[in-house]
Amino acid sequence: MTNRTKKMVKDWQAVRDKIANFDWARGIVEGFKPDTDWWVAHYADDASRIAGWGHHYFCDKCFAALIFDPGKPGEHRCSGCGELRVAQEADDAWCYIYRTSACTQVFHAAVLYNLYGDPAYLAFIRKVLGFLCDNYGSFEVRTPPGQEGKFTGCDLTDGVAVIWLLNGMELIKDAFTDEEMEHYKQTFFIPEAAFLIEKVGVTPNIICWMKAAAGMIGLFFGETIWCERAAEGEHGIKRKLAEGLLPEGFWYEASFHYHFYCAEGMTYYLAFCKLYGYEFPILEDALLRMYRYPVKYAFASGEFPNPNDGWPLLRFGNYAHQYEWIRAVQDEVPFRYALSRSYDEPNKAHPGANIGGLARLLFGRDWENERFDEVPAGSGLPDGISRYDKDIYFAQLHAGEASVFLKYGYVIEGHAHADIMNFELFVKDEIVSRDPSNSGYGSALFREWQRKTIAHNSLMVDRRNQPNRPNGRMDRFDAQRNLCAVSADDVYPGIGFARTLRLEADRLHDEFEVKPAAGHEGVHEFDWLFHCAGEFSSTLAFAPCEPPGVEDGYSLMLETARCDVDGDWEAVWTLADKQVTLRMTGAAGTSVYLFKGYEHRLDKLRWGVLVRRTGREAKYRATYSWQTED
Repeated sequence: MTNRTKKMVKDWQAVRDKIANFDWARGIVEGFKPDTDWWVAHYADDASRIAGWGHHYFCDKCFAALIFDPGKPGEHRCSGCGELRVAQEADDAWCYIYRTSACTQVFHAAVLYNLYGDPAYLAFIRKVLGFLCDNYGSFEVRTPPGQEGKFTGCDLTDGVAVIWLLNGMELIKDAFTDEEMEHYKQTFFIPEAAFLIEKVGVTPNIICWMKAAAGMIGLFFGETIWCERAAEGEHGIKRKLAEGLLPEGFWYEASFHYHFYCAEGMTYYLAFCKLYGYEFPILEDALLRMYRYPVKYAFASGEFPNPNDGWPLLRFGNYAHQYEWIRAVQDEVPFRYALSRSYDEPNKAHPGANIGGLARLLFGRDWENERFDEVPAGSGLPDGISRYDKDIYFAQLHAGEASVFLKYGYVIEGHAHADIMNFELFVKDEIVSRDPSNSGYGSALFREWQRKTIAHNSLMVDRRNQPNRPNGRMDRFDAQRNLCAVSADDVYPGIGFARTLRLEADRLHDEFEVKPAAGHEGVHEFDWLFHCAGEFSSTLAFAPCEPPGVEDGYSLMLETARCDVDGDWEAVWTLADKQVTLRMTGAAGTSVYLFKGYEHRLDKLRWGVLVRRTGREAKYRATYSWQTED
């Protein structure tokens, strides 16, 4: 049987000292302990409940998330509009959240038991494990085809729940009798390991979570055959990393959210490998590279670009718990930098401030005196140098307080948005023109707007969503001039795109060209798009009109107005402390449409412009300039 060589938490007295000495540590405990105490007192799962798909736990009116209340299985109130949603799929999603939350609370209860010694926490953990053991094999689930799990709803969430059960059990392993351990092993964990190994998830990151969970079961119960099965084979971790982790260290699903999400489950597995002295060098090298990569591409505010599927408004703080876990495995400067940008400063604490969570409490430190003013060569910290990654088709330009992130191609179609050549613009301290990312996958807003070309700073041909997902080319890159010229063929059949961006400290020069292939004939309609935060103003004489199309998102354009203009024109977006001005070189037969478009929720809107031209080809020349208040 494999024995532990280390402890997950080396010194519980040191954790108690943090709570006594630091407001943030005390605040973390005060934040999670009442919730865990509620679960300890009220936990009562019901095996007759059907577990569903978490992406159904959204309002069907405004698409904001519903408010989960573990004490109210039949009540699902919207966090946005406040309406109640009554639907079987919401009930099923509530059950999924309840069951996975209970497994996470096992970890929380194990922490509290080590801090305070209350046997009620152990009793709760045994109750959760007993319920799962008693009913395993009889749970019903209702999810999209191919995603069925065994007890939480989906196969992915089974893996996530198992990982948190094991993380909690690891903290109190000595409290279990041999008989208990054998019972848990034979009636729940080994059958679940077999399921996770054999099941093929619908996306690669799901497979990584499931195999990591199976490997952790093997380590915890001393059967490393499950580690070997998790690593090897067509759907094993080694194969998935070989296929999906690109040379510079980014995950090929081309989303910062899914990059971190794929890394997360494997991070907990790596922590177990270190605890149990199990060598998995391929996994360790991959994860270290995965956590270094985002540090180079984050904006100065700590926010990330948000290409393709993910969740909105992501920043280092959303993934601080992962950086705490990986830093506990190996301490590196980029990881400390990420953590220094994750938490609100003590003297700026306010309701809703990010002070961190359990990972910071267990593994973290106080960052008040940590500084990163100087960037040593080779440190992996942001250096203000423009760069691109040819394998994932990302480019990022930096000049002064401005940055531009550009996506110019595709590796795989999964989780991709139809928005080749889309860019995001960061000025001073915020992303003024951002990718809206997406809301829940079950929402019409996601399907009909957020994933469509029309919601991005790109271009549409003949009022159609971009149909193809081509590779891109970096035709020219000049880091000194902060310039990149990119292109892609067959974005539409027989029609390619080329875009050149050059960034200066106070402006961005943009040339977008629509290029038909040799021999391609026909006249087309081209719609160039730009979206920006702020109040809109322009000297153009806009007149209200109907949206300039019906399908592929046009019908969702709001407050649409039109102005026909042949000459040069400009428009201004005014934000709280800055202005962004778009100036476009004129062309005969141009129609400029003004509209409001959605971001990640129906109540989040911003002004956009659609610039329509007709011809065999088109070239749009634009400059975006900005002024900021000191």
